[in-house]
Amino acid sequence: MSTELYKKYRPETLDEVIGNESTVKALENMLERKTVPHTILFHGPSGCGKTTLARILKNSLDCSDMDYQELNCADFRGIDTSRDIRNTMNLSPVGGACKVWLLDEFHQATSALQNSMLKLLEDTPTHVYFFLCTTDPQKLIKTIRTRCCEMPVELLDEKNIMRLIRQVAKKEKIKLSKDTAEDIVDVSDGSARKSLVLLDKINNLPEDERSSALVLQDEQREGIELCRALIKKAEWSSVAKILRDIKGEPESIRWMVMSYCSTILLKKADHHAFHILTCFENHFYDSKKNGLIRASYEATNGEY
Repeated sequence: MSTELYKKYRPETLDEVIGNESTVKALENMLERKTVPHTILFHGPSGCGKTTLARILKNSLDCSDMDYQELNCADFRGIDTSRDIRNTMNLSPVGGACKVWLLDEFHQATSALQNSMLKLLEDTPTHVYFFLCTTDPQKLIKTIRTRCCEMPVELLDEKNIMRLIRQVAKKEKIKLSKDTAEDIVDVSDGSARKSLVLLDKINNLPEDERSSALVLQDEQREGIELCRALIKKAEWSSVAKILRDIKGEPESIRWMVMSYCSTILLKKADHHAFHILTCFENHFYDSKKNGLIRASYEATNGEY
């Protein structure tokens, strides 16, 4: 049975990670100096590589599979989870140098679970590490965040997404036209995982069917439409129509708009692209779609 491309080409070492240079360098320095914090919070949009970085770090710390637990807080959200951890964390590692708990989607943990984790994060044994991953760090209680070393993880820019899909296409002997490659870059929204899922999807399709397949696959195509509408100074009624149809994560769409405008600015001076960048510079973790609408309105009607 063939393995999905996003699994087959998931980075296994920090050297293999594309993008997020500052975060990768920080992790490399921690490992080299043996100063890895016992609680790390990886945060960023969906599909940016948070869990992958946490797994790489786990392996770099010589943690065996027997001493590793990965829990999705969407499924395990109550204090029973912290009780189970407390009952086993003081035991010595079985097959490696340490024990690691990766708590994914930690923003979905109940306040009871977060509060019950405080003592565990404060009195962590030297052989125990906690890696928390979340797309919405604002939902974590303040006392949790103050106990964490925060590692921001960003989506990839267009250049790195193109580099990734061309590398994989070459290794897999997938014929990829320039237009199809650019379509994948547009539709992937900066997500390495999504770009490889899309590459997998079109692999066995004739060239003339690939573009339509990518459009049908993409639930956030409206995000690209929003970028183009803002740059072209479309009327607010047209922008509002796009916003009503958007189903994607507002923070991911914000990144798309920022990336789109940054690409334009790197090619030429463009006061309108700069104006849009300033309108979208603050995150939408709290305001969500309301923040997206406000920033779009300001970009459409504001002065610059």
